[in-house]
Formats: sequence, structure tokens, C-alpha cells
Amino acid sequence: MAPRLRRGAPSSNVTFDAFCDVFLARHGATVAPRSKATLQERLAPARAHFGSRSLRELEGAAADIAAWRAALPAGSRYRLTAALRQALAAGQRWGYLATNPALAAGRNPEPRATELRPFTREQVGALATELGPVYRPLVVFAAETGLRTHEWVALERRDPAGRAVTVQRRYADGVQTPYPKTERSRRRVPLTASALAALDALPVRLDTPLLFPSPRGGQLNLDNWRVREWYPALDAAGLARGGPYALRHTFATEALAAGISTSELARVMGTSLAMIDRTYGHLARDSEDAIRARLEARGSAADAERSAGQ
Repeated sequence: MAPRLRRGAPSSNVTFDAFCDVFLARHGATVAPRSKATLQERLAPARAHFGSRSLRELEGAAADIAAWRAALPAGSRYRLTAALRQALAAGQRWGYLATNPALAAGRNPEPRATELRPFTREQVGALATELGPVYRPLVVFAAETGLRTHEWVALERRDPAGRAVTVQRRYADGVQTPYPKTERSRRRVPLTASALAALDALPVRLDTPLLFPSPRGGQLNLDNWRVREWYPALDAAGLARGGPYALRHTFATEALAAGISTSELARVMGTSLAMIDRTYGHLARDSEDAIRARLEARGSAADAERSAGQ
């Protein structure tokens, strides 16, 4: 049975396995069920290996943790070690540990993300055609705004206003959750002419407030939608199979090519600058020529103004 906190410092004699139950109960109450399940799954190898050790013993076992990490499969090493680090960091915050042995075990470099292939405008158009009038606007809108799948599935007709859409909720694991006002994910996203045209093309529905509802008016079941609509459309358009998240990647790629800065892109996409740089930094560097051209054009304009004033 997981120990209860009593007056004074928590006991470091609790086993790592028992502490993981405490950690998952507390941390799991603050995240989505799927996030908790993922963390529980990623902690399983560490629990199997270190579960019988007390936190006191584990605190001095940085070398053992380093050896365990080195033996993990390369494809899962980062994720499994990150989960262990996260759990032990909570133990340190809550007073079970003075130090985090998983940090002392050494670096846990994140592997380079697999590069996603964005769609071209022609491919987005082909996909839209294959999806037909019901879902054609959805694909165009997603590619023009960069919203996450669990964000556009939760959009309501009241969210677009003028030339921007307010992203203020998500729908995942069957639960709709509002974004807190302080969270970067809550944001306003500018709407291009193509995005506005896609909204105008939506079939009229009086039975639901959702912008992109299921046939019955509720939120789309994305798993079913991928199988029944998305994958057949990719096949018919002659495109490689992949998830609709590629539409968000398409937006980011085109935005950077248009000269949008990484800080602007992070704000519009509701993510961190570090994440943008890690995922799209190479594209930003590829746009150096375009940036240089704009700077030189600005200098030329300033020289022209000075000449005109003389």
C-alpha cells in the first residue's frame, strides 16, 4: 500500500515501486488519462528493474541507473529514461530524495525527430477533392491555420470572429477540456483568405455548434475518421499514408518559407520556441537568403529616402 505523508519529511525507505504508485496517483490527477497511461507504461521497465529498492538506496545508485539506461533499446532509451527522471524529480520536490540520481547518471539526449514531410499546395488540393464537400473545408482550414487535430475537432461556430479564430479548448480521449487563460495553447490564429473561404464552404448544420462535427453532430472520432475518410483520400490522391498532423507541419513549413519568424510561429501554433527551433530550425536556417534579401531591401529603401531628402 502506498505510504501516506505524515508530519515531517517523507520516508526515503519507501520502495521505488510504491513511490511510483504515489507519483502516478498525484501527477495523474493533473493530466489527461492517456498521458497518465503513457507515463505508467514508460515507467514499467524502471519499476521492473529498480522497484524493490528503497529510494534511499536508489539515491546512491546513479552508476546503476547509467548502466540500465545504456542497456535500453536505442529507440526507447530517451523516453524511458525521461519517465524515470520525471518520477524521481517529483520525489525530490516532495522531500523523499535530496538529489535526483537519474540526473546524476548523465545526459539523456533527445534523439533527432523524424522529419515530417509537408504537403504541397497541390497535394492539399488533391486531398480536399478526394474528401468531398463535407470534409474538404476541414483539410484546407487545418493546413491554413496549423491547429492540432484535438483543437480543430473542438472548434465551435462562435470561435472564428473577423479574420481570426480563437483556440480555447481541446477534445481528446472523449473529454473536452478548456485551455486556461495563462496557457500558451490558448491563442488567436489569423485566418487567411483560403481559411475564410473554407469556413464559408462548410455545409450548413443547425443540429450542432461544432465547426467540424461527425455525421451525428458530435465530435469526430479521430481514429474512425482516419480509417474511413483520411486514409482512403490519401490512397486516392496517390499520397503516402500518414496522420493528419502533417497538415500542421505543412502550415509551419509554409509560414517559415514566407518569412514568419520562429517566435511568431511559436505564438501562432501555441507551442514553445524551443520546440519550434528543434522541429523546424533547419527550415529557418534555410530561409537565411530570404532574410538577407529583406534586410538589403530595407537598406536600399533607406538610402533612397536619404538621397531624395538631399
